[in-house]
Amino acid sequence: MLSLKKILASLFSPLSLCIEMMACGLLLLCFSRKQFVGKILIALGFILLILSSYEGVSGRILRTLESQYPPINLLQVVVAEDRATAQDSVQWIVVLASGIVGDPTLPYQLQVSHHSRVRLIEGIRLHRMLPGSKIILTGGTGFDGSPEATTLSRVAEELGVSRSDMVLEVESRDTKDHPLYVRDIVHDEPFILVTSAFHMPRAVKLFEKQGLFPIPAPTGQWVPPIQFWSLVNFFPSSTGVRLAELAYHEYMGLTWAWIQGQI
Repeated sequence: MLSLKKILASLFSPLSLCIEMMACGLLLLCFSRKQFVGKILIALGFILLILSSYEGVSGRILRTLESQYPPINLLQVVVAEDRATAQDSVQWIVVLASGIVGDPTLPYQLQVSHHSRVRLIEGIRLHRMLPGSKIILTGGTGFDGSPEATTLSRVAEELGVSRSDMVLEVESRDTKDHPLYVRDIVHDEPFILVTSAFHMPRAVKLFEKQGLFPIPAPTGQWVPPIQFWSLVNFFPSSTGVRLAELAYHEYMGLTWAWIQGQI
């Protein structure tokens, strides 16, 4: 099911959909009499590709996800019974993995994906600001056969985090699995949840559905260029397409989770 879901998501991602529409249009133009339909498909695919490649369009769509939770401010986080601030009481920092990439012969920090690396750095930063806290690293089997959480822990050790300050959750295989296994570790205690800003809305809903109490700590936000409205930023770019892919993936994930009753 996991592989089928990923295949379907890839087939209908913005870039794939644009190429598929234009390819079908070309086939109709070359090998059928449905010339008008072929032209419509090519035009729609082209327009969708152009819109997706503008950061001003795809970036703003992504911001609808990222803006739902502001960056964490530990001084303003108050937990149960209003008895203490987060520095005094929150003991768990949950970092969600986002995949393993690259050659296993490379240094560990190059084996984790960009999003995993950004999330881990934020988790370590918060861990150092909360004496006595422990980092829960999530993620099951990666591309080289070892759990993602294990690779993340090795990167964390290289960055100075003690192995005794980490708890590895190595069973989850998908986003929906994280709350199920994290629950067995944190029980009903509040915890700081670290993940990418665009992924935070879905993650929070999944954890809350399981009766958990996440404190959002989004990271890796897309930052618009300083001179965003300058002419150069209205040219198509691969960055724009990437932002469109991220937004699509998350909205599809939210929709699927809602259909499945996971949120």
